[in-house]
Amino acid sequence: GEEYVCAVGVVPGDVLEDKDKGHEVILKRLIEVARAVLKVQASSKEEAEFKQGIHTGPVVAGVIGQKLPRFRLFGDTINTAARMMQKGLPGELQFGEE
Repeated sequence: GEEYVCAVGVVPGDVLEDKDKGHEVILKRLIEVARAVLKVQASSKEEAEFKQGIHTGPVVAGVIGQKLPRFRLFGDTINTAARMMQKGLPGELQFGEE
C-alpha cells in the first residue's frame, strides 16, 4: 500500500501560530484530518485500510534528488510516527509518548 506523511507546525505560519497559541491549535487540526480519514475508511465500500501514527518533535526538512527533486522530512520524529503507523491496527490512531 501507499504511505503518506502529514506534518503540521512545519511551515512558518504554523510555527508562529504555535508560539502564539501553543500546540493545541495545530494538533487539533491534525486530529481533525485523522478523524476525517477514519470516517472515509468506515464509509468506504472498498477494502481501504488506513493506519495512522502521530508523534511530535523536531524534524529536518530538505529537497533531495536532481532529476526529480522531492521535499522530504527526516529525523526521529518522522521515524517514530512511521513505525507506529506500520505496527498499528487499521482504523486506529497511534500516538507517541511526547
